[in-house]
Amino acid sequence: MSEEQFFQIFLERIRETLSRLNPVDFNNSIFTNAYLSKWNAFGETIKPQGAIVACDGSFGESSFSGGLVVIVARAIAHIYSLNDNRITSVFEVDTKAGYRLEGRTLFMKTLELRVLRRALEKALEEHIEAFGIFDGSLYLTFLHHKDRLKKISSVFEDYVRELSNILKLAEKGVKIIGVSKDSDINYLRAKVVTSVLTELCKGMSNGIARRRSLKKLLKDITSKGLECLDESLRSLCLRELEQDFSDEGLYSELTLEPGFTTPLLLAPQTIFLTGESKANGWRDTSFRRHIGKDEDLSGVLKSLDEYFSSTPIALTYWKPPNMSVVYRLDVPASLLGYSGKCEDLTEDVFLEGRDYLESMKNIVGVLNWMRHGPYAVYPIVEVDSIAKLDRSLYKSAYEPVIVEELKKRGFKVNPRKRKIRDIVLRGY
Repeated sequence: MSEEQFFQIFLERIRETLSRLNPVDFNNSIFTNAYLSKWNAFGETIKPQGAIVACDGSFGESSFSGGLVVIVARAIAHIYSLNDNRITSVFEVDTKAGYRLEGRTLFMKTLELRVLRRALEKALEEHIEAFGIFDGSLYLTFLHHKDRLKKISSVFEDYVRELSNILKLAEKGVKIIGVSKDSDINYLRAKVVTSVLTELCKGMSNGIARRRSLKKLLKDITSKGLECLDESLRSLCLRELEQDFSDEGLYSELTLEPGFTTPLLLAPQTIFLTGESKANGWRDTSFRRHIGKDEDLSGVLKSLDEYFSSTPIALTYWKPPNMSVVYRLDVPASLLGYSGKCEDLTEDVFLEGRDYLESMKNIVGVLNWMRHGPYAVYPIVEVDSIAKLDRSLYKSAYEPVIVEELKKRGFKVNPRKRKIRDIVLRGY
């Protein structure tokens, strides 16, 4: 009876909620044409040389009363030899334990990056070339809060250093691409929107070039009033800014043919923060000066300086042949022929040159070649299926070992009250 009552209330609430939500409108000609101007049709396939390396990982977690946490992460990379169809695997497992332990996802990502690097280095011992695929982003984003960084400093340092190691490999010519299955960012869309607005209103260029948040951009534009535009055009611009849809959603809807967006160099996330509008690159930011005064964060600062001294990540969206959706790609810009440092960028910049686009075609062509069945990049699917740490397996095989080892070392191992409730009431 209670379930029926819950469901009736749900029906009322969901209908009321969705009635206030308007579908995204892609018929805005000014902005639509600007978005499409960044699309490069390309559906050719290019067979890579040497080997393909794909990596993925997962983690399990055990939490106990008193705040004790144990993390188990594992990752696997497959080295696909294209000469003899041989597959070599590189495995690794890592664990971490502590009270009120944080940075779980970073811990797993660090392991994945390390295993990918090891596999690429192994592949290069036997092959002239290697093409690496990472399941996720290679662009560094983090919460810019000093106390938060202190809590996760050791995990964060390791993560940033492994990202830097990957970028160093790319600077030596090793192709390494980050592929994201789902992405909610709109960095590219924000860059296109700001370009259109500055073209429409010449006096607006100051300040808005560093806007990645469409909500903040909307606030800026609203305060300025857009007096330079007539009422209909002003209304059109405001409506576009109010639609906070992602880059991925945009190009999945707008594009009908396979291809990719013009690569967008991503500046350090730090310079887009409030109060950093005048910073001349990463080393000139107040955030860097702030953490530089704290000895406890000296390792964090060193790792960040190393990462930002590399070439930046170029963001692009790729639509494979015969697929209706796009995927986000993170490409080390050095692979496209760009030699500048990320730390020197003061805003996101499109790589418009013909040479850059030709280099991007060589990468996308290989990804098109890898497509198999309904999957965009089949090697990632294969390692994902192996790396996935099943919850029931973790509870039955891994966690009992953790409990036993903790007890041997004198820890009082009691399950958290929530877990006891779930076992009693729900049987798991």
